[in-house]
Amino acid sequence: MDEIDNCKILCKNTNQLPRDSASDVKGEEVETTAALVIADDFPDGGLQAWIVLCGTVSGFFATLGYVNSWGVFQAYYQQKLLRHSTPSEIAWIGSIQHAMIFLPAVVVGRLFDIGYFRIPYAAGGLLIVLTTFLVPQCKVYWHYLLCQGFGSGIGSGLMFCTMVTVTTHWFKKRRGFALGVASGGAALGATVFPIIIRQLITRIGFPWALRTVGFILIFFLGISNLCVRRRLPPVKARGGLLGLHAFRNIPFSVLGIGAFLTLMGLFTMLTYISASAIAFGISPNFAFYLVAITNFSSGVGRVTSGILGDRFGLINANTVMTTLAGVATIVWPHCRTIPSITVIASIYGFTSGAWLALIGPMIGQLGNIDDIGRRMGTVHTIVGVSTICGPPISGLFADSKLGYMAVGYFAGDMIIAGTAIKFIARLIAAPSFFRKF
Repeated sequence: MDEIDNCKILCKNTNQLPRDSASDVKGEEVETTAALVIADDFPDGGLQAWIVLCGTVSGFFATLGYVNSWGVFQAYYQQKLLRHSTPSEIAWIGSIQHAMIFLPAVVVGRLFDIGYFRIPYAAGGLLIVLTTFLVPQCKVYWHYLLCQGFGSGIGSGLMFCTMVTVTTHWFKKRRGFALGVASGGAALGATVFPIIIRQLITRIGFPWALRTVGFILIFFLGISNLCVRRRLPPVKARGGLLGLHAFRNIPFSVLGIGAFLTLMGLFTMLTYISASAIAFGISPNFAFYLVAITNFSSGVGRVTSGILGDRFGLINANTVMTTLAGVATIVWPHCRTIPSITVIASIYGFTSGAWLALIGPMIGQLGNIDDIGRRMGTVHTIVGVSTICGPPISGLFADSKLGYMAVGYFAGDMIIAGTAIKFIARLIAAPSFFRKF
């Protein structure tokens, strides 16, 4: 008989005891068992669950969707606004932006667990909008680094962990699908924003293009703040802010190492694909759309990987998809024509989308629901460190003799190595090679 059944029997027997006997049962024990029963009663659907999912889709659209459009800015800044800076220096802006999504997660996740998420969530949206309107006022490199790198990144980071964690409150059996749909909002945003930005830059100029994006962000961030809500009551799980005891769980620790290596290379191709295409002789008018093509494919891949994760196991599906993303990253610099680079961008986008869709439920299945925000925050803070380092290191290779060939080899090898370690974590947690896990 499982733990939840035992909890239900305990609650029932407590109610049948005489008043004096029942009072001997500790109040904390009754509250804990009742909370466990509630925690295990996942709706996996219903009006409120779908409203929350709608809010996370809108939030992902305006946070990761906007941030993952960085490849357009990388190419435009290299050509126009920051011509005197190296590709590696410009890449630091995008890397810090990506890293700031993950680095605050350990604090944001803990705040979510204990019931404080509304103020950070709203503050994150406000910061994203404010810094987007400030980007057109930037004149020198450090202005862009401060506004677009730190400002938009931290704003997204104050929202990201909450969006992933709150989805796990409402879905369990369909968790992979739900997070696939939610993260699909990021892919939709990262498909739409590059097209909007590119078209508006040519028509009304860079300053008003960014201001228009700011108004779009206000709309979607407003929807997200109105719709997102938690289902379970706050829980002050033991372990403090960091919850380092979670690393006693060996599969969880190994997964963290694999995640660190994977993120060293995962965003590299997305960062440089437009700039590399221009360097290969492809027309800039087409090269700018490669980011949109990649992110559209990523959206399809995120929903698909969520369905596959529910069917065949979360880590199993993630392992296969991210391995293929690593291979596509290695092949990418060999593609020098529009058809070939379009195909490889589509493959990379489709397979790399599995990471964002499945990392949340993968962490969720390696522990209890009571401190899931903190555990997600810990892993995302770890990968934030690798995210901030990966593209700039790759940018150094871009200036080497091998150029983007070296970039592809480095980033692809990091993805494959991280995926291999992640699968080792899966084998430790579930030793059978063909087991659904």
